[in-house]
Amino acid sequence: MTQSQISDSPAARRIAFATIGDGREVKFWSGTPFHMSKSLAGEGHEVVHIGPLNAPILPLYKTYSRLCRNFRRRSLSPLHAGPVVAQYAADSARKIRAVSPDIVFAPAGSTFAWSVPDGVPLVYASDATFRLVENYHPNYRNLSRAARDMAERLERDTIARADLILYPSEWAAESAIRDYGADRSLVHVIPWGANLEEAPDRCSVLGCRKPGPCRLLFIGANWEEKGADIAVGTLAELRGRGMQAELVICGCTPRKPVTQDGLKIIPYLDKNDREQRNRLDQLYRDADFFLLPTRADCWGIVFCEAAAHGVPSIAPATGGVPCAVRDGETGILLPPNAMKADYATVISKTFANPDRLARLRRSSRDAFEARLNWRAWSRRVSLLIQAL
Repeated sequence: MTQSQISDSPAARRIAFATIGDGREVKFWSGTPFHMSKSLAGEGHEVVHIGPLNAPILPLYKTYSRLCRNFRRRSLSPLHAGPVVAQYAADSARKIRAVSPDIVFAPAGSTFAWSVPDGVPLVYASDATFRLVENYHPNYRNLSRAARDMAERLERDTIARADLILYPSEWAAESAIRDYGADRSLVHVIPWGANLEEAPDRCSVLGCRKPGPCRLLFIGANWEEKGADIAVGTLAELRGRGMQAELVICGCTPRKPVTQDGLKIIPYLDKNDREQRNRLDQLYRDADFFLLPTRADCWGIVFCEAAAHGVPSIAPATGGVPCAVRDGETGILLPPNAMKADYATVISKTFANPDRLARLRRSSRDAFEARLNWRAWSRRVSLLIQAL
């Protein structure tokens, strides 16, 4: 689509896509802003990236925050320090005015989005509210009183300023309404998609299963927070029950060496590298279950990626996970306090029932095609944007 076609289209909007980091970089926030902006552009909108934003004083507060943690004091979140917030807000306002957008789209932008210039509609998207992540998500634990107060104020002011508020889960949406007084008519739940450059072919991922043991796949960047220890324990439990099982852990490593028959650890695979991307795709294709006993998650893009590959997820019903993993459709949910024996029981029973496993594989892929992809997200968002 040419620039003139974009400008002439009654549906097209000039969107200032505002992010603290660089939304054009696939490594920023696991590629979610990258895929958001790309899918909005695919709907015919002119997307102008406002970011990365500049806060020259930020390194000073990062150093101070590290010192607080080292001395086991309550920490100041550098992004919520008053001077940092002021610099981000000033830089974003200046850059937004410079591009004269029809709309500002600010994913996870509560640090600055409250200051979007008057007269410009604001679309605010996030996967949680501060009230939900405080002392739940690892990035928001043990905060100082000043940091908590600032984060709370920024969340409230941004929600009050927004003309459209988007979340991927009811868990987050209800908090915005309940805890921050958001107008229910402005809040919409639209699932996020799989961060894949290309969706795998349906027939290839739902083809005949390769014979062999039960293959489990775990992908996560933090061994402790994502529950890798429970995953390894689940593998040991299954093998202890006489079941042939294997587990691949990709994306993290334990602090101390872990030895377990059937376990393979891949510290990191770069999605930007074609060869490594293909290797990751093959891990999904080989897996029977995607196992992630996460301790805290607001959504879980990896669950969408597993669904794209027809792999049912096994996960706890915590945070926004139940909206990404629908029990009996895209996987099986367990209680948040489930242990290795609980996971092993669910996996062994499901694996022993090939018909049920095949149904879960098909329904997982169906869910990806229907709603857990960025095209479906952008179509719904684009319609809401038109209403503004």
